[in-house]
Amino acid sequence: MNLGYVAFDAAVVVLALRSLAVLGRRAPWTSLGWLATAGYFSAAGWRYAHDQPQPGAVVFAWGCFMVLAAAFIVAVWRDEPQAEPLLWPTKLGLTRAQKRR
Repeated sequence: MNLGYVAFDAAVVVLALRSLAVLGRRAPWTSLGWLATAGYFSAAGWRYAHDQPQPGAVVFAWGCFMVLAAAFIVAVWRDEPQAEPLLWPTKLGLTRAQKRR
């Protein structure tokens, strides 16, 4: 067990779920990206918590990584708002178009 990696992965899962709670349904692609981020880091934490290889966790993690990458790319393209501030989101931020005004 690699406790440092597990603790980091757990912290990112908490951050992802917090961002998901702030965003709700107002930014669907960004929310999907944060949900996939939570899945990815959950699988990574599970993998590092065990000494034996975890082939199912690796496949799940790669699937989540592909979904989170695609979802965040679409979210940027659609100019969806993000949860702010980055380290502990409490509010919905402005889009790039709103910041330019």
